[in-house]
Amino acid sequence: MSAAIGEIGPPVLFVGDLGRAKAFYTETLGFALGFEDETSAGVMMGEDIFLLVTVASATDMLPGEALGTPRGQRSVGLFNIFVENVDEAFEGLKAKGVAFIIEPMDRYWGRRTAHFKDPDGVIWEISQSIE
Repeated sequence: MSAAIGEIGPPVLFVGDLGRAKAFYTETLGFALGFEDETSAGVMMGEDIFLLVTVASATDMLPGEALGTPRGQRSVGLFNIFVENVDEAFEGLKAKGVAFIIEPMDRYWGRRTAHFKDPDGVIWEISQSIE
């Protein structure tokens, strides 16, 4: 068995409108803003961080790549948020205007989940154990 190349860093989400994305993640979902500049922001999920980067800035980082957001595209994955109570989180987010694509349901693998998209089309799951 070989050693891993390294450790994973923070996920980076490309966003169309940085202000809209920051508001969604901080005001609607309640995450803390770790830092920000004109083209990016670090959003804190407890001790973990993920980055929001404008498509224009990402294009500077990755010249020659066709970049965008997943809005209107096929999704290639999702992010998961573990919560104490999916139904309470669902109702609280719905009251803030979050549109869910799948309402709370029990899954055969032992979790209760619900799913929504951020303003740029990234799918998020809220999830709790039902064991």
